[in-house]
Formats: sequence, structure tokens, C-alpha cells
Amino acid sequence: MSARILIVSPAWLGDIIMSQSLLKTLKKQDPSCTITMYAPAYAHCIIERMPEVDEIMENPFAHGDLLLSKRMQEGKKLAALKFDRAFILPNSFKSALIPFFAGIPERIALKGESRYFIVNRMRSDKKNFARMVNRYVALAWVDDKTVTGDESLPAFDYPLLQTRRPDEALLERLGLSLDRPLMVLGCGANYGPSKLWPPEYFGRVSAHFIKKGWSVLGMGSPKDKPTVELIKNSIVSEDPSLEPYFHDIAGLTDLTEALDLVGSCSAGVCNDSGMMHTVAAAGVPQVCIFGSTSTLYTPPLSDRAVCVESTQPCHPCFKRTCQYGHYNCLKELTPEQVISSLEKLLPAIPTA
Repeated sequence: MSARILIVSPAWLGDIIMSQSLLKTLKKQDPSCTITMYAPAYAHCIIERMPEVDEIMENPFAHGDLLLSKRMQEGKKLAALKFDRAFILPNSFKSALIPFFAGIPERIALKGESRYFIVNRMRSDKKNFARMVNRYVALAWVDDKTVTGDESLPAFDYPLLQTRRPDEALLERLGLSLDRPLMVLGCGANYGPSKLWPPEYFGRVSAHFIKKGWSVLGMGSPKDKPTVELIKNSIVSEDPSLEPYFHDIAGLTDLTEALDLVGSCSAGVCNDSGMMHTVAAAGVPQVCIFGSTSTLYTPPLSDRAVCVESTQPCHPCFKRTCQYGHYNCLKELTPEQVISSLEKLLPAIPTA
């Protein structure tokens, strides 16, 4: 019989997308296995675009909630599904409780919060793998004693989400046309201000490409709308005639619609964020901004991405806000640097 595998998903969108590399590896190892993704409800529409996933189940527990008795009840419910293995991707103790309560025989994870008893197959060498995606994939080789770090990790496939052409009703509702090449801006980041490139910098990049015949999509969640509005204002203050080609659609799409719009774009400029990983997994060329964070840990998983990264002595700090208050790690990465990097990626894109 084929193995039944439960994947306890990360909570963040970017991490969920990166975990697809583990799913691809598991399917290569055992093409007949069935994979069930146990994930927060908001991400199901993205996981549905991963062909390796056979079933999705909702993880109903909010980040930070222990709720021990409810986790025990949830585990008993999953026990009836007779999973053979569970891969637990978050590092927390509580994330491993449900597979434990479900009695899943093999519970595989990286070393995390004092969970030696409830995880029975553990990799304690995660620091030997620099990138998060490598750490996920290494779990597929938990039995292979020759896989001890980045150098010995077998090659694996990058995430690749299935995209579709946006339907005409969506384009009409958003006032969009596919007549001009589209650029998507991933100008938000749920983590905090230390990942947010200045809006006026996004504005200068946008204005440059609009003048060359592009349209620009300011995309994100409702809480990114103030940032998108600042970008739009900076473009209009430079040249009011550019306004029709900048589309503020923050908060106006769900994740599936956003993914399909991203798939229709010819380029992107993104902060280190879930949007960056979405653009990468859609195969769209992009420039990625790394101020407080490092490309060694969570780079875009794409051969069509270029990263610009801070050279400040305090980089990388991985803090949510700048401990010095100046955000020089972001300010030093100029629009001209991003424009030059992006244009090197796009030799075949026609411009007006």
C-alpha cells in the first residue's frame, strides 16, 4: 500500500510555498504516496495549486494557542485516517502535539522546542543547512546518514505553483488590461517595517517602467493599502500623466486571484515577503529587496530572481524594527540599483 503522509504546514505563506520543495522530493521518492497538507484555512487556495498535494485539511489552531484538550481531540480525529508518517515543519512544541495524539508511527521534524518525546525521528543538524528550504528537504532524507549538510543534500526542485489566465470578469472589476507588460510590486511584509523598502523608491522604479510602456500593479492585503497609496502619490507628484498606468489593487483580490494576476506579469519588485515567494513560484522575473534579512536563509527560489542586499555592518539583524531607528539597510538599496538589475533580467520584454 502507498504511504499516507501528513504535512503539518508552516503558518506563513512564504514558508508554505517553500515547503513545496519537500513535497516534490517525497513524491519523487515514492510516486504512489498520498500527501495531506494540514494547513491554516487562508492558505488552502494556494496549496490547491500544488499538484503534489492530494488532500488539504484545516489546521484550526491560531498561532500561539496551546489548547491542549482540543489538540488531543483533533489528534483522535486524525487517528482514524491512519497516516504512516508526519512531517512537522514548524519548530514549536505544540505543532507536534496533534501527530503525537493521532498516534502517527513516524513523526519527523527538525530539532525544536524540547519535543524529544513527541517527535520520534528528529534532525538535530539544522544549522548545517543555511536555507530554510534546505532544512525542509533534508527531512526527506532523515534516514540517510550521508546527508549531513548543504553540500551533501541531493538536488531538488524549486516550488512551482500552477497559474491560470485571470478571467475577464476579474480584469474588468479591477480596471486592468493585459495589453501592456505588467509589473507587480510586493511592497508589503507582515513581519515588520525592517523589511519595507521606502514607498518613494518603489514609486521611482514604477515611474521608470511606466514611461517605457508598462503598467504597474500595487498588490497586497488591505493593510498594505496605505503603502500602495504612498507609492501612487509619489508617482503622480512626479508626473500626473503616469497615474492611469498604476493600479492600486491592494485588498481587492483573494490569494488565488492574486496568484493568477502575478502569473500574468512580466516582472516584479518585492520585499522579502510572501509575495516574493509567490512571484518566484509563478516563474516571474523579479528583483528582491533584502535589508534586515539575509539571502542565505530565505532567498527567492527561482533562477529568474536577482537579490539586492544591504552592506550595513548591522546586517542581517532579523529584527522587526530598526534598533537604531535609521533603516539604512533599506535606504542604501537605491531605485537605480533595482532598475539596472531588473533590466538585465528582461532583454526580451518589449517597451514602448
